Amino acid sequence: MNKKATTKDEMFLLKLYELAMEQDGPEEAIDRYIIGQAIGQNDKGIDTIIRHLAQANFIKKSGGNHIYLTPHGLKLVETLRLTS
Repeated sequence: MNKKATTKDEMFLLKLYELAMEQDGPEEAIDRYIIGQAIGQNDKGIDTIIRHLAQANFIKKSGGNHIYLTPHGLKLVETLRLTS
């Protein structure tokens, strides 16, 4: 069976989760542009992704350029990890 295609938003959430887990846990705030560089996106593209993910309540902004996963976002990441 083929793997489900991963959107840039999904890639962003998965990378946010991965980097947060390397720190103190899934709710750890990470700089959005570090995540963007890790998935090969420019700053303008990251700003668009952030806006969409925040509107859908998958992430929250945490001062400056930092963001973190909401419980809703964490559920999505867990689902994405199971299907990939």
